[in-house]
Amino acid sequence: MYQDFFGLREKPFGLTPDPKFLFFSEKHREALDHLLYGIHQKEGFVLITGDTGTGKTTLCRALLERLNPHEVRTSLVLNPLLNEEELLKAILEDFGLPSAGTTRKELLDVLNRFLLQTLAAGKTAVLIIDEAQHLSTECLEQVRLLSNLETHKEKLIQIILVGSEELSAKLESVELRHLQQRISLRYHLRPLDKKETRSYLQHRLNMARAAGSTSFDSGAHREIYRFSKGVPRLINIIAERSLLAAYLGESRKIRQPHVVEGRQSLNGRFPKSRPSPLKRFSHRWKEASVTLSVLVIASALVFVPTIREMFRSYVNRGFTQKSYAPLNYSRQFVRAEIPQPQPAAMRRPIRTAKRNVTSPLHPDGESSVEHPAGSDSSRSRQVMGNGSDSLKTAGVAKPDKRPSKERFPQYLLKPPYVYTVQVESFKDSEIAAARMRELQNRGFDAWVAWIDLGEMGTWYRVLVGKYKDKGEAQVMARKLSQKSEFQRARQIATHKESPKGQGAKID
Repeated sequence: MYQDFFGLREKPFGLTPDPKFLFFSEKHREALDHLLYGIHQKEGFVLITGDTGTGKTTLCRALLERLNPHEVRTSLVLNPLLNEEELLKAILEDFGLPSAGTTRKELLDVLNRFLLQTLAAGKTAVLIIDEAQHLSTECLEQVRLLSNLETHKEKLIQIILVGSEELSAKLESVELRHLQQRISLRYHLRPLDKKETRSYLQHRLNMARAAGSTSFDSGAHREIYRFSKGVPRLINIIAERSLLAAYLGESRKIRQPHVVEGRQSLNGRFPKSRPSPLKRFSHRWKEASVTLSVLVIASALVFVPTIREMFRSYVNRGFTQKSYAPLNYSRQFVRAEIPQPQPAAMRRPIRTAKRNVTSPLHPDGESSVEHPAGSDSSRSRQVMGNGSDSLKTAGVAKPDKRPSKERFPQYLLKPPYVYTVQVESFKDSEIAAARMRELQNRGFDAWVAWIDLGEMGTWYRVLVGKYKDKGEAQVMARKLSQKSEFQRARQIATHKESPKGQGAKID
């Protein structure tokens, strides 16, 4: 309903576990690293726990996208409310195997033959059980017995249990102590902090292709975090209602009142068009009481000289120069000796093309750069610091104008690597860094570079690869654009430095 108003391609805060919208906070990245390590190292059992709504199911979907189907065969069980036979049938069906067996032994024989064939083909079989805290003790014991399917050297199946904190408590029971001992990797997924919540909201808007004017202000960020405590599911719920409130108010900037209105709608409270008679009477009574108090005080000050004189005497006694005399703090900070400032030329290092010169003057006082005849010292320093012709003559490299707070390189390629593939461009460096890490986790040679666009400010471009050949870059661009989340990937090239220090396009 509000997508066209905000310039959205799709709903940014849906509750479905879409892996495209997965925000890689430090916690989610560590959890995914644990899962990938456990699978590739064939650790056997991996346990992932977390509070309700922290993104465990979305993490499972993201894991399936990152596994190569030609190397890994997977089975994902989302409904664990099953008995032992039904659980085995669900596992076989998700592996694409027939589940017509009537006894548990027949089902296990089918699974064992499949796992041996998978191992012979050089592949890995992975079983993922989501919401595993709902598994009965008998089913968890059945899962443990699956790990007994092994050869002399390695396990035939890798098992990942994903659930809430109740799963950890259940595994502490005496009946499941054998399963508890077989878990080699564990990770507990925690909610986002305030900074991650702010980046999460902007990430979801960027993934939905929101217009540049659509954003949450600082007050909305605080209110959303106060409501959600950093739980992604609750963030999605309140952010969705906040967008709707902003749409009804015809505001593309989501502010704190919109979030408050969204919270009220979740509780079934909606603002009324007219206040109730009791509230109108209470409001008028408050106004009348304030007016009456002001009139009484004014009358006392104007018409009662005694009270006026008492008030003046009280003010004179209370607000004296002695009471409000400023304290002398200067003696606490007196220095015995004030060092003389160094000359500006000695403090600013100058970088040269062949060697580093710490000062335009050598220690013996001789100049290392020849100054034009008749020029004063200030003009010489200005020529040395800013003039491009003097820099070229003296062999001094032009200073880097990149903002010191950024850790990304400037968007500029030099031969022989002059081609790259631009995936996306962001105003926020943290969002660009998260997108880069997502591409790197998928196996791409991703990097980020900043570019100054003048009045539009500094933007951060997410790029993939550096190529000598244009054809290689075009192949990578086509490969990325075939994925729904990278449809805007395009091949670009730079070949020399422009007067402003930006890369110049050649095609």
